[in-house]
Amino acid sequence: MIKKYRSRPIIIHKLQSLLKRTSLSELKREEIKDALRKYVSGYRGEQSLDYFYRYLPQNNLNYLHGIRILHQDYFFQMDTLIITSNFLLIIESKNIAGHLYFESPYDPMIRTLNNQREAFDNPVEQVKRQSYHLMSILNNLKSPKIPIESLVVMTNPTTITEFSPLYKEARSKVIKSSGLVSKFEELSNKHQKAILQPNNIKKIIKYLTKHHTPEDPDVCSKFQIPHENLLRGVFCPRCEMVVLQRVKRTWHCFICKRNYNKAHEAALTDYALLISTTISNKSCKKFLNLSTNDQTYHLLRTLNLPFTGSRKARIYHLDGLVKKTTSKEDLLL
Repeated sequence: MIKKYRSRPIIIHKLQSLLKRTSLSELKREEIKDALRKYVSGYRGEQSLDYFYRYLPQNNLNYLHGIRILHQDYFFQMDTLIITSNFLLIIESKNIAGHLYFESPYDPMIRTLNNQREAFDNPVEQVKRQSYHLMSILNNLKSPKIPIESLVVMTNPTTITEFSPLYKEARSKVIKSSGLVSKFEELSNKHQKAILQPNNIKKIIKYLTKHHTPEDPDVCSKFQIPHENLLRGVFCPRCEMVVLQRVKRTWHCFICKRNYNKAHEAALTDYALLISTTISNKSCKKFLNLSTNDQTYHLLRTLNLPFTGSRKARIYHLDGLVKKTTSKEDLLL
């Protein structure tokens, strides 16, 4: 069994940093909070499916999570792709509360919650588009023709789904998390002929993982917040928005009276997520609110960051701090 581990999308980390570095008076704070809630909700919905994956066959399945690929000038993303020798299964998870109504392939999905109606992109058509792109890629790879199935899994236990009597496709593709095991058995009985050999599966997985491009947007540009408007300084891990003071080679909080030796790592990670993954001594001094160049040089040197250039023109690379923060943290099974 081959698995691409699920990790928290980097946009969640970026939005968390942006919210932390955005002034309380900034009108866009609520917009940032809404976006963060949306991404966190979707991620938690994907995580919740891990429980049900445990009950699927353990030996012959290959899982790829969050694969995002550029195809025909557009990116398409699959929450989970399960590869078997008999068929492929695309799973689109939706963590949406309320009453969901599916009218037809030509209409949006309508959500009713707290007596308010809201239109969403039809997820049934969404997974059909994903199937089209995946099939095109497999054809280009000259892989054996294999059936591609797709499901929309509603992960919120309170969700109620309703379908137009004429929209039979939605009724067959939209399920709750608890129905995944039974649906997988149904698909396995439908596709009993082995088509892909182990070398075919490895070829598909290698291609998809190689061409995977994580979503990594510039959130400052997205919310039109200039870099100079971001809050500077090293924040107290305990008191959050309180800015620490540099005292005798440590960071001191005058509110909780604690010292934090490595609090600047989180601040530099914010810088890397929001501004640039490279930083100069001058930019570091300004962002951390340091008083001298020697302080700045000492802090950056003690982090053992890779760098280019001489001391005065030295540029430090912060990719390692980002990787440390966003590294895989959720394992499947």
